[in-house]
Amino acid sequence: MSDLSDQASPLSSNLPEFSVSELSQAVKKVVEGTFEHVRVRGEISRPSFPASGHCYFRLKDENAVLDAVCWRGVLGRLSVRPEDGLEVVATGRMTTYPGKSSYQLVIDQIE
Repeated sequence: MSDLSDQASPLSSNLPEFSVSELSQAVKKVVEGTFEHVRVRGEISRPSFPASGHCYFRLKDENAVLDAVCWRGVLGRLSVRPEDGLEVVATGRMTTYPGKSSYQLVIDQIE
């Protein structure tokens, strides 16, 4: 690995330096604070129902895909069971998983 100090520009030396964990936690705080209650319209894709009792799937439209999870306790109370190809409006909150640099919608309700 090369010495990064040799590559630093004068402008970058004035920028704050974050560890990967610090930056991931900062992003998590922004995402969860900004999108703590959202409604998202999309088509359910690739639902899976592992032994844990949770449901994992993707919400998609013609331009993007969003990972989603419905925890076991909520899944049993939904009026609509997640099915592949079903067009829905999902209500929940956005969160991130810093260990994978990913984000997902945690579902509270599906219409």
